[in-house]
Amino acid sequence: MQPDFSNLSDDQWFDRVAGHGQPALFGLPEEGVQTSTTGRSGEPVLRDGFLFYQFAKKILIAHGQGLNESTTVMDFGCAWGRLIRYWMHKVPASNLYGFEVQQRFLDLARRDVPGPNYYVSNTRPPLPTDSGKFDLIYAYSVFSHLPEGLTNEWVAEFSRVLKPGGLALLTTRPRAHISAAGASAGQTAHSELYAKIIQDREDALAKYDAGKFVFYPAHGGGSLSEQDYGEAIIPKAYAENNWSKHLEVINLFENYSSVYMQPCFVLRKPF
Repeated sequence: MQPDFSNLSDDQWFDRVAGHGQPALFGLPEEGVQTSTTGRSGEPVLRDGFLFYQFAKKILIAHGQGLNESTTVMDFGCAWGRLIRYWMHKVPASNLYGFEVQQRFLDLARRDVPGPNYYVSNTRPPLPTDSGKFDLIYAYSVFSHLPEGLTNEWVAEFSRVLKPGGLALLTTRPRAHISAAGASAGQTAHSELYAKIIQDREDALAKYDAGKFVFYPAHGGGSLSEQDYGEAIIPKAYAENNWSKHLEVINLFENYSSVYMQPCFVLRKPF
């Protein structure tokens, strides 16, 4: 039986997950795996994920069906289980589902975060799951890497598997990453990356501001080809014009975290 942690505050829960004062509840993969997938390792990468978990909880309460023991949650692109571990604070492991295209990451998730349901997902829909099953689907640092056609296919699939009133939370890259491309001051990993892949910054900004999907193929997608992996910067107008036929666009939250800068679309399946 899964222990009951629901009486813990958020801060107490993070302490248990991070192992403050006692052994951590869950494991972590080797440092190289952490940094290759998130750019960080150890407590900083756990803290990033925790901030998103807190944001998602608030969105469920404000715009969804609330959060309780019957809530069903999908972590789309769960990798080695960085985020799915936090939901065991409030949701039974049997109601948690992690989907991931790379088996090697699922093996790590099962080892370090046992309990949730883990499945291999194909690059393209459909998912191996029933229609109308989930209250929440989140794709953290996934839609920031998918090309336009593949993104649209997955939004349609999420509409299928969400319950009426269910939410999809999808992060993307910010407009600021385009602006930073090639900037001489304050070089960061992102500004250097974008300087390499964006040859015409003003053209990219113009496309974004016109509501167009901005995507640049890039290496680093593991089992995904360059055709299916890169850097995606998606404006709110694009979502409203293209995704609203499947899911209502509630908002693009651009400042939910001062630490991890990935704007998050919140979409809802109509009742």
